Amino acid sequence: MTSYKKNLLFDAQTIAGRVQQLAKDIAASHPDDPLVFVGILKGSFMFMADLVRAMDRPCEIDFARISSYGSETVSSGKLDVIMDVGISLKGRAVIIVDDIVDTGLTLSEYRKHLQVQCPASVATVALIDKTGRREKEVDVDYYGFRIEGGFVVGYGLDCDENYRNLPAIYVLEED
Repeated sequence: MTSYKKNLLFDAQTIAGRVQQLAKDIAASHPDDPLVFVGILKGSFMFMADLVRAMDRPCEIDFARISSYGSETVSSGKLDVIMDVGISLKGRAVIIVDDIVDTGLTLSEYRKHLQVQCPASVATVALIDKTGRREKEVDVDYYGFRIEGGFVVGYGLDCDENYRNLPAIYVLEED
């Protein structure tokens, strides 16, 4: 396994404050809509848990498991829906929760995939909007932090299934 050095990007307190603000922004934009949050596993699980706990009203949650990275640090460019939502989204306000938008492939394609279920609306929220490698145009309705580049881990984000448990977000650099 490659050895990496971790450089702190966002500490736990900064992340918590930003997640609280995102919950307020989403609630304000959807004042009367019953919300369904769809988390993209595995990376979004910590972010989504904190986000829905910060919501000031009831909401439903579900998950999808999608892969475009495998064990690599760059996207393969191929989207695989491994597990899809199990509840009906017809006529509902859906918020897709993703850990990071990098190339834009996952969010762009999965958003189209969910449109088949005829939701009333689909919005997106990402913890990290990484703009430097965007290949697909994708609207990120809400984002926690915008960065240009770097391979980030922690707070659910991983490198080959490692580092998800870190309470802060770090940029990895090879040692």
